[in-house]
Amino acid sequence: MNDYSFFKYIPSNSKIHMLNSKMKILWFLLSIIISLVVKDYYSLLLFFIFLLFVISKTNISINVYISNLLIIYPVYLFCLFLTLFISLNFLLSVLVTIKLILIIILFLILTFTTSLSEIAWGFECVFSPLKKLGIPVSNISLSIALVIKFISTLFEKFKEVRKSMAYRGIPYNKNSLTAIKKMVFPVIRLSYKLSNRTISAMKLRFYGYGKKRTNYHENKTTYFDKVLVITDCVLIYLVIWLGWL
Repeated sequence: MNDYSFFKYIPSNSKIHMLNSKMKILWFLLSIIISLVVKDYYSLLLFFIFLLFVISKTNISINVYISNLLIIYPVYLFCLFLTLFISLNFLLSVLVTIKLILIIILFLILTFTTSLSEIAWGFECVFSPLKKLGIPVSNISLSIALVIKFISTLFEKFKEVRKSMAYRGIPYNKNSLTAIKKMVFPVIRLSYKLSNRTISAMKLRFYGYGKKRTNYHENKTTYFDKVLVITDCVLIYLVIWLGWL
C-alpha cells in the first residue's frame, strides 16, 4: 500500500501504456458496458480472463492490482449486503459484487497506465461529437480527470497522516474507528489545500480561454489498439447472446 496509491499513474513502456488515448478510452467504456450487461457467471469468467490478459500486458505486477483491490474491501461488503437486503437473492448479490470488482479493475488498468492529461484528452476526443449540441465536452473531460486525481490524492494524504500519527506515537490499530475519525479531517483539509493550488495553477495557465485545446503528444493508433476494441465488441455480442438469450 505504501508503494502505489489508489488510481495513481505508474510510468512504463508497456503496450497498454502506449495505446492511443482515444482507443483506450473507447475500450474502457465498452468494457464498462460489458461488465454492466453481464447476467451470468460464464460471461463474467470470459471477461475476467480477457482482463487478466490485458493486465499481463501492462508490465505491472498482479500483486499491485490485488493490494489496491483489497484497500477498499469494505465497499464490496457494503455492496454485497445492500444488494442482499434489497433483493433477498444471495446469488444476485454475489453477481453484482463481482461486477463492481471488475469495474474497479478496469479503473485501475486505466489509471495505472494513463496519465491524467491523456485521460482528459481521450474522453474529449471520444465525446467530441457532443460539442455540436453545445455540451462543454472539454470541461467535462477535465472534471473526470480531476475526480480521479482527487481520489488518488485522498489516499496519498491518508497515508501521510497515518505515518505522521505513527511517528508521534499515536496508535491507530487498537481502535480503528477512533483512528479514522482522527485522520478524516486532516486528510480533507490537506486535499482541499491541494485542490485550491490546482485551481490557481489552471488560472495562471489561462485554462479555458482558448477555443481549441491542443495536445503535446499523441500515440498513433496501432494494430493492438484495434484488436482490443474489436475484442470488446465481440465480447459484447457474446455476453448478450450468452446472458440474455
